[in-house]
Formats: sequence, structure tokens, C-alpha cells
Amino acid sequence: MSFSRRKFLRASGLMTTAALLSVEQLLAAIEKNQAVKGWDSGSSKQSIINDLRSKGYSLIPAPQQLKLTGNDIVVDKTWAAALTPGKGARALSSLHTGVASLHSLNLAKTGANRIVLELKAGTIKEKLESSLLKQAYHLQISPNQIRIAADDEAGLFYGVQSLLQLLRPEGNGSFKLPEGSITDWPALDLRFIHWDTKHHQDRMETLKRYMDWAALFKINMIAFEIEDKYEYPRHPIIGAPGAFTKKEMHELTAYAHARYIQLVPNVQAPAHMAYVLKHKEFEHLKSDGSNYQACMCDEEAMNLILDMYQDMIDATPGVNYFFVSTDEVYYAGMCAKCQKEYNEENRSQMVVDYINRVHKWFAERGRRILCWVEYPILPKHIVQLPADLIDGIMSTSKTKDWVDNQNKVGIKQLAYSSMQGAEYLFPGYFGFGERAGRLDGASKTVTGSKAMGAELIGTFAAAWDDSGLHNEAFWLGWATVAQYAWTATKPSIEQTVADFMDIYYGHNSPDMVETYRLLEKGGRFYHQMWDHPVSKERGPGYGNSHGKGIGTKRTDETLDMPPIPSGIELRFEPAFAKKYEKKIAEAKALAEDMNKLAGLLQQNISKVHRNKYNLEVFLSIAYLERYSVKTFPMLARAEAMLESAVRGKDKPANAVNQLIGAHKAVGALIAELDSFWPEFTAIWEKSRFKKCRSVNGKHFVHVLDDVKDHFADRRLGLEYMTAPFERMEMKKWREELWNTIAVYAKANNVPIAEAEETRLED
Repeated sequence: MSFSRRKFLRASGLMTTAALLSVEQLLAAIEKNQAVKGWDSGSSKQSIINDLRSKGYSLIPAPQQLKLTGNDIVVDKTWAAALTPGKGARALSSLHTGVASLHSLNLAKTGANRIVLELKAGTIKEKLESSLLKQAYHLQISPNQIRIAADDEAGLFYGVQSLLQLLRPEGNGSFKLPEGSITDWPALDLRFIHWDTKHHQDRMETLKRYMDWAALFKINMIAFEIEDKYEYPRHPIIGAPGAFTKKEMHELTAYAHARYIQLVPNVQAPAHMAYVLKHKEFEHLKSDGSNYQACMCDEEAMNLILDMYQDMIDATPGVNYFFVSTDEVYYAGMCAKCQKEYNEENRSQMVVDYINRVHKWFAERGRRILCWVEYPILPKHIVQLPADLIDGIMSTSKTKDWVDNQNKVGIKQLAYSSMQGAEYLFPGYFGFGERAGRLDGASKTVTGSKAMGAELIGTFAAAWDDSGLHNEAFWLGWATVAQYAWTATKPSIEQTVADFMDIYYGHNSPDMVETYRLLEKGGRFYHQMWDHPVSKERGPGYGNSHGKGIGTKRTDETLDMPPIPSGIELRFEPAFAKKYEKKIAEAKALAEDMNKLAGLLQQNISKVHRNKYNLEVFLSIAYLERYSVKTFPMLARAEAMLESAVRGKDKPANAVNQLIGAHKAVGALIAELDSFWPEFTAIWEKSRFKKCRSVNGKHFVHVLDDVKDHFADRRLGLEYMTAPFERMEMKKWREELWNTIAVYAKANNVPIAEAEETRLED
């Protein structure tokens, strides 16, 4: 994890015996279902391993109340499932589908051993709010009967999800369960995860699979940041080629409802609107000429946004909520069409007025709105906001006056955790050194927000597509946030991670925690390896959160290549090894880890019982990470060969061989990327469509956002990940080196015919 050992022990309240263990040793022990000497393995909120985990069972979220006898029961294909008279067909269907898809178990139609689902008023004795009571359930596991009872159908469904997770395979077609009882309910009503589709469009079957897994983790809200991936019947020009149709959105919405999930539209407006304002039809609606934000003083622009809202209402029937975003509305009032002076006071008031306007509009259509209540809104203006608004971005970074003013109004909040924002390739789940990881923050957001006085109604697990990460990388984060929305103070992060690995990949999936750590390590290296020269591909930006014209210099990721000896004299001043000395050392130290990562993933793909595709995606990432790590020592080696040639130029034949060696070394680097990149693309496109594709003669309009500099904006395809290598111009470098080789060899009568043939083959 991200804490130091001392910090971890202090946070966990552990004493001297535990202090002898490193966090890594503890995590390994938990992953292997081992109780740790000196630690309480009971079911109290302070325990590091609860009774389920200590007996080899996994459940996310962890239950509120747990009573076990210490015995196990056996479930096999002789067991039957029944629903007592009344509703609950969705729960029964989920049971049959779940045992088949997760466990390859088909229940009998009749049998002496039975799983009974029962809707019964008064099942839950706890005094709960009605919204929480509807999701509560009681699970009783006995030798010949498993009974799931609930006051409401949603609770019955969640009881089934717990049963599905708890079934532990025994290897002979039978499964074990812990004898005892669970009484369970969520601490918070709304448990959001975030599907951001800025830079990709998932396939229908992918989204359905995501919903299946979201339901298993008792997630009940999905903020679908749709951007241009919907057809928008009122303004079809906005929809990207191949965007989802209304019929497809209806299908997805119904699929979500069947799993007690609401598919909540998230429409970015009035800022982050480059996906709209890039079109010529709407460029006159820009605020001060920027494609980042629409002019909020232009009624045509406001009506366009309302049209988009209405299209998404029509696309998601039966949904109670709508996310109107209001994310980073930096330039509210900047437009020349606005009458009031652009300043902090008027800008804040304009955003508040916008929220009040759209709140009233949505209330007339039966939708409750969520938005980001954040800068540039001033704390004093919060009291003007509507009482039933939901603030989707409550965190411990908010000041006390923000929370107090929201409480005065009656605004509820979602405890916000981001599973990724700027990282490349893989989320920073665990952190490094003294820097806490995202899982650590997620485990504390609910309790921290409540300690500040927030009136939480739920959680929001963000996962931004700005850096283009594959959604398969987000499941650990999504499940973790769901865990602490349900039972905020237990269990430990280490147990949650270990439980997730068992549930998502199947019991006894080897070394998955280590795999995630190595993926994060390689991703961090890739992110930090680059130089950032001023961009030659993009013009200056419009501005940033500090204002227009601030932070307008755009940069691109790349590296300098080693210098090339020049002339017959081989004039040369080495530079690469000196400039990148630390990176070369870091890459050499990381090389074995990257080889280990690729090996673990290759092994695990054949061993895991579930979500093999997830590991295919991770393996593609691992290859890119390993390639990135190889780049520094390979180029340093090439430069060393060039140095050797220059030092030994009094022996021309040897010098030519060294020059050709450098040429081949860089050629091998180019060839490796060319060899794995097609497979990388093919793997990613199993679950999503080709990025920025053309469909039926409609072509994607590619215009970069002039405020937000998103990594995934920079190429039409997935090649944004390899663009930094492209900017290094390795092929051009080899051609220039070859010219030097040819001139030097000719001047010194050294034949290079064989090498010439090799160059042409390359």
C-alpha cells in the first residue's frame, strides 16, 4: 500500500506483534487466506481479517452483521431454487444465471436441499431509512436450506449477489458455504461508478457485461458520460460516427433496470463542450471563441444544451436522476454577449443561475439533478442552490463553509473518489514511497466527509478517460468505492483488495496483487519517462483554470535520440547517457520486474477462472510498459557503440562494425514496437470500437480541446500511446546514421554490401 509501515500500523490501531510485519507480508498473508498471529480475526469493525476471510470466503461489500457457526455446508447440482409466492423473479433469474456463468453450476428443478427466496415485510428489524431498507436482506445458510429474505425485491436481489460471491469451489463440481447468517444493508443509498466515453465507445456486449459485474458488487448507479457517443436526434451532427441509437440506449437502460441499476446520463455542459462546438454548425455559440465552453449568455446555446438533455431523457426512460455536470465552468460570462463584467462574483452567480434554471427544467420532467458544486462557485452563493440538488464531488478537500452552506440548504452529497485522472496506462492504486495511492483515499472519503459534517447520500467512483486507460483497469477501484459506500469502516484495504481478486478472477488466482503492483510501477515509469518540449503539432491553448491566456503553452511527450557522428572524421559529442543517466539506471532496475510482469500475466491467463479478457488487456499494457523500460538502455547501448566507433576510428573496419551495431540496435527497438502493436490494438478493440472511426460515410471530426490538454486527444487511433516514440523519429535517425556509415566506409574502403542488405530488410 501507499503508507509507510508506521503510518499503516497507526491508522489500523495495531500493536507490537503486528509491527513486525511489513504491509507486503500482511497483504500476502491475507491473499493466501492466512490469519496473522497477534491480530484479531473476529468480525468487529476494527479487525483486519473478518470471519469470512479467515475461513477462505470473500464478499464485497463486507456485510453489516455476520454470525457464523464455524461449520461449512456443501452445495452442488442436486440443490434446487424456489421463490415463495410473490415478486422476486429478477432475483431468482439472477441466481440461476449467476451460478451458471460464475460457477458453471446448474441447479436442479426439484430437490431436498433448497435455496429459498422470500419477500416478507418486517424481515429486517433494524431501523433504516426506506431507501436503505429496500436494499437490505437476510441470508441464512443451513445444512439443507439456504434462505434469502428481504422486505423488497432489490434487497432480495442483493442477497443473491452475496450468495454468488460466497460460493467457494471445491474442485469436484461442489461448492462450500459458511454456515450462519448475514443481515445486511447499505450505509449509503446511491453507489455511483463512472463510465467516461470521451475517447472511446464500448460495444453493447461490453456494457452489458460491465452492468453484470456492477450489480454483483451492489453498485446501483452508473454515470454514463456519453459526450458524442449518442445520436442526439434533435441535433444528429453531434453524434460521432456509429454513436448509440435511441433503441440501443433503451436496451441498455432496461438491462440496467433489470439489475437494479439506473443508467444516469452525464452530459458535459456548458463547459467541456469541444465535442459539440467543434462543428461548424455550432461554432458561433462558443464563449469568447474557445471550443471549450459555450456562451452562457446566448439563449441559442442554452436551448441547444436543453435539447441535448431532452434527447438523453428520452434515451433513458424510467431513470430518476440526471447528471448535468457543470464541470469546470471557468469562463462563465467571458463571452462578449454577456452584459455583466467578467469577474469572480459574476462568474459564480452565472453558474448558480444556470444550475437553478436547469433544476427547474428537470423537475418539470421528473428528474433529480446531480452536478459538480465546485470552483468557480463561491461558498457564499451555495445558499441560493435548490434543496434537492445532489453535489457529486464532495471530498475532504472542501472547506467547512462549503459543507455548512450546503447543509443549510439541505443539499445532499456524493463522497467523490477518482480512480484515475492523469495517470497513463494504469491507475495509481497503491501509491509509492510516502505518496498515498487512490485506494487509500477511497477508503477514507466517506468517513472523512462525514467527519466534516457532510450529509452524504452516496458515493461517486470516477474513472476519467482523459488519459485513455482501458476500463478493465478500473474494476478494483470501482469495487473498492462500492465497499466503503456500503460498510464505510470495514474491512481493511488489504482485505478488500484480496477479496476483489478472489471474486473477480476466481479463488486461488495466483499473484494478482503483485501483478497489479507491477502494472502500476510500469505505468508510472512510462508516464514519467518523457521530456515535454513545446508542441510542434498543436497551437497554443486558450487558457486554464487560472484564466484566459494562462498556461497556453502546449507540450508533447518525446525523448532526444543519441547524437550521430558526422563527417568522414566522425565528429561526435555523446549526450544521451549523460542527460538520461537517472532514467537509464531506473530502467535497468525495473527491467526484471517488467519481465516478471509479462510472465505472471501469461501464466495467469490460463489459470484464472473469470475475466481472462481483463488479463489480455493487462498483458498488452505490460508489453508497452516493458518496451518503454527497454528504450533507455537500448539507446544508451547504441550511443556506447557510436562512442566506441569514434574512439576506434583508426581501425575503420571495426569502426564500421560498431556503427552498424548501433544502427541494428535501434532497428530492433523499432521492430519490437511494430511486432506487438497490431495485437495490442486488436485486444483493445475486442471490447470497444475503433477509436474515431468512420461509419456509413460519416467521418469523425477531430479538433483538439483548446483548454483541456487530454493525452488521448492527440491521435485519431490508439496510437496516442505510441506517439511519443513516433516523435523520436527513430527511423529517420537510422537513415541519417546510415548516411554517415556509407560516407565513412567509402572513404576508408570498407565494404558494407552485407550491411546494406540488412538495412533494406529492416
